[in-house]
Amino acid sequence: MVIQKDLYREWTTPGEKIRVALGARGRTVGSRIGGVVRAPHPAPADAPETRWIDRKYPDPAEFTASGRYDGHEWADDDSLGWWADADAAGQDSALAADALAIGQGEIGLAITDRRIAIIFPEILLVSTLEARKAAAKDRGLVGQALATAGTYLDNSHQWSFRDKVYSVWETDVHRVAVWDQVLVGRGIPAPEVLRVRFHDGSVLYARIQKYDLIE
Repeated sequence: MVIQKDLYREWTTPGEKIRVALGARGRTVGSRIGGVVRAPHPAPADAPETRWIDRKYPDPAEFTASGRYDGHEWADDDSLGWWADADAAGQDSALAADALAIGQGEIGLAITDRRIAIIFPEILLVSTLEARKAAAKDRGLVGQALATAGTYLDNSHQWSFRDKVYSVWETDVHRVAVWDQVLVGRGIPAPEVLRVRFHDGSVLYARIQKYDLIE
């Protein structure tokens, strides 16, 4: 899914330039933090509540979830679209993994000349649905009918074109040391991934898909 137009429409600030835009991977996130492998990486207790999402990816493979390997073998597990390596839970890639874990495959990444962010469609937040219902109560019968129709139209439970985007987590882009595209894993051909290195030494990986914007 091409998402940079959606980001420019409502998410960016005036003059902000998008350098990387990755939409939903349709896959989960795994991590190795402090030497402990978690696949899938769990969402934090204070994560925003999301609507039910039609999950399409399988559970992580046993060889990944068991933590048997200490390299990039996770990339050979097609259920994983994201991976975080960090020495401690407070490092940037670990915080990004916390945010990615709420999305159930319908979550993305954006890097601009000002910030790096984990992005998620507002329409899949429970708070958005509740706000729409509350607004409908304040309108007449026609307004309520339209709001109800809108709720049914928004019932796809997936990230769709033109959805308004919300930052689950973001930080200053100067915390990023560099990003590049690399081949990792043991498979032939090896999967191509985006590698984001942070100044704190942690690393976030994302499986590359068609239509991704990566400068």
